[in-house]
Amino acid sequence: MKKLALVLLICLTALTLTGCASGDKNGASNAGTTAQVQKIDLDLSQMSGTIVYSQVSNILADPSAYTGKVIKMTGYYDVFEDTSSGNTYFSCIIPDATACCAQGFEFVWAGEHAYPNDYPAPGTGVTVTGRFETYTEDEYLYVHLVDADVEWDKA
Repeated sequence: MKKLALVLLICLTALTLTGCASGDKNGASNAGTTAQVQKIDLDLSQMSGTIVYSQVSNILADPSAYTGKVIKMTGYYDVFEDTSSGNTYFSCIIPDATACCAQGFEFVWAGEHAYPNDYPAPGTGVTVTGRFETYTEDEYLYVHLVDADVEWDKA
C-alpha cells in the first residue's frame, strides 16, 4: 500500500510539475555495467528540465511504448522500505528547479549489492542507466529500470 502511495505521488507530481532540473553529473561507477554496454535509447540526463518533464509524462502515459528501451537519468537516490511486505524499493528522483516537486523511476541495480552498505545515502546525486520495464504487484502496474547501472561520486 505504501508503494502504491509512492507511485501515485510520482505520477501526480509528473502531472503537476511545470519543469525540473536534470541534476548533477556524477563520476565514480559503483555498479555492474550491464546497462552501460547497451545502446542508450533515451538520455534524460542530457535534457533540459522542460524536456525531461515532457518525456517522463509521455513514459508514464504510455509505458508500453518504452518497454525494453534503455533510459539514462540523473537525479537523487531515494529508498522506500515497505514494512508490511518486507520489500525495499530504490529510485532515482528528479526534482524541479525549486525542489518542491519531483518525478523519477524505481530501479533494480544489476549484480549483487547489499543494502544498505553498497548503496549511496538517500539524497545523494546519482546517474542511473537501465532497461525500462513494467511489472504488476498487488494488481497494480508499476514501472522501473532493470539491469541498471548506478553511478555516484563517493567523495
